[in-house]
Amino acid sequence: MKPQVRRRPLTVLILICVVLLAFAIASAFEVNSRSDRVAEWTDSQAELVTEVVTESLGGVTTDLEAVAAFVEQSNPDKTQFEAFVDRIDGTASAVGVGYLTELKSADFDAHTAATQQSLDDDYYVFGIDEQAEPAPVERDGREAFYPVRYFALGSTIRSAIANDPEIANIGPGLDAGFDPAWRADIARALDVDIPTFSGFTTLDLAFVTLDRVFFASVPVAPSDERPRGLVVAMMVEQLVLPELDRTILDNVSWEAIPPGAEVAHVTGPNTRLYPLELPGTTWSLAIAPTEEALAELTGAAWWVTPAIAAAVVFLVVLAGWLLIERQRERKRLDRLRRRAEDKDRFLASVSHELRTPLTVVSGLAYELHDKLSQFTPVEREGLMDMLVEQTDELTGIVEDLLVAARSDIGSVTVHRQEVDLRCLVEQVMESTGIEASTRGDPGHALADPQRVRQILRNLLTNAKRYGGSKVRIDFAEGAGWTEVSVADDGMGIPVQKRRSVFEPYESAHAPTTNVESVGLGLYISRNLARAMGGELEYAYDGEWSHFRLRLPNAPTAQRKQGEPPCAGNESGDAVIAQTG
Repeated sequence: MKPQVRRRPLTVLILICVVLLAFAIASAFEVNSRSDRVAEWTDSQAELVTEVVTESLGGVTTDLEAVAAFVEQSNPDKTQFEAFVDRIDGTASAVGVGYLTELKSADFDAHTAATQQSLDDDYYVFGIDEQAEPAPVERDGREAFYPVRYFALGSTIRSAIANDPEIANIGPGLDAGFDPAWRADIARALDVDIPTFSGFTTLDLAFVTLDRVFFASVPVAPSDERPRGLVVAMMVEQLVLPELDRTILDNVSWEAIPPGAEVAHVTGPNTRLYPLELPGTTWSLAIAPTEEALAELTGAAWWVTPAIAAAVVFLVVLAGWLLIERQRERKRLDRLRRRAEDKDRFLASVSHELRTPLTVVSGLAYELHDKLSQFTPVEREGLMDMLVEQTDELTGIVEDLLVAARSDIGSVTVHRQEVDLRCLVEQVMESTGIEASTRGDPGHALADPQRVRQILRNLLTNAKRYGGSKVRIDFAEGAGWTEVSVADDGMGIPVQKRRSVFEPYESAHAPTTNVESVGLGLYISRNLARAMGGELEYAYDGEWSHFRLRLPNAPTAQRKQGEPPCAGNESGDAVIAQTG
């Protein structure tokens, strides 16, 4: 019986690998699914934002270009500038529109003096400090300043702040470049000939804080000696996109990008670009969900869904494994039950097998003992032959049982010597009374003659009992081996039973009501063949069933002149081998 292999550690390892694989696959699906959800959501928001932004910014840029052309040609004063801005409907979406000029550091003092003389004695260039209060700008290290010259409030918010003179007078003198980020946007806007837009920012003033502020700019290049500048509209998202639902404004970040420019403010893995058609040109619109919107879209942590999937797979695999283990245990119990039945059948078979020859032997012995004088010499000789034949049959059965018992405990002893296979075949045929034709040239094998006869007796008995009407003995030789095959022209062993036919208590034939054999013959025969360094195999060629006994060739040095004797260990040197 083969030792049972412990499969539990391997099963646990396979289970862990399956769970990890399920987690990895579910993670990939979850990441892709989240990415798809974010992309679909961003597309839906972009369609709304693009429509409103295109209309609103298109109107703003058109208005700013008109204001820039007016400033370039007329060099207006503060009143004229405000009056022109008031006539433009597009400023309704702006906090206000201002005109700022580029001031070189070397011209700073002269500009301040001239502006104080022409506009207001209290004029100075200022920025916004950390306390959100106006404060003189720091001049060290600055090459240029961008003071606001005029500023006109947008018509939409003018009524809301009419009573606040501070807000109404905001603008003149404010250095739009006091913040480094704004300074970079202004420098970029001055170097192009088309409208530009800044990114979102927060503007903290002493009297108000404005969130999501951005600037639309159009360059001004006067034909006279005036410095170049910008017409700038201070925009607040809520005024630019009044038609959008507030939830959309709170959930997306967006940025308008002119041709040839890069995305500067709305960056990240979830940013998507869309075409933005503006008057006379096509820009890009960068849109991305805010962190709050992204958290709502993606829901729980990314690993939660894969973990749940892996747990489900674990439970399914575990249930499958338990089911397999249950089926395996059931099969093991079935094998034990069959083995118990086989043992019972074995005892019944042994009783039958032993009773038949014992009855004959007992009867003949009593006849010869009690009536010896009544038999003629010829009759006495016949009775003695029958007694010897039945004694041999009984001896063979006992030998099978002894070998089977020793095979169960893993030990069979053989005494190997040079034997003539033809001689052994003839002896077995004579003792069993089974006739068979022979083919081929028999060789000499290195084997135990008693064990070879035992194997041949089992094979010939099986062929006669279960095979066809014809029995044939084939001999063959090869490199290092010699073979004797017992063949019959019967139906052959069914394919599904060919592997189990050499197992103990197994039968290749349908059970009958008559107990005919112990069911150990082929099992014993293969064990004996292997103990002698050989093999016993079965094959069916479509017409004949073959049980092939292959044994090692006798070494040339051990070959003797003439035919070696067949019986016993009297001839040749015995080679003793014990197999486990």
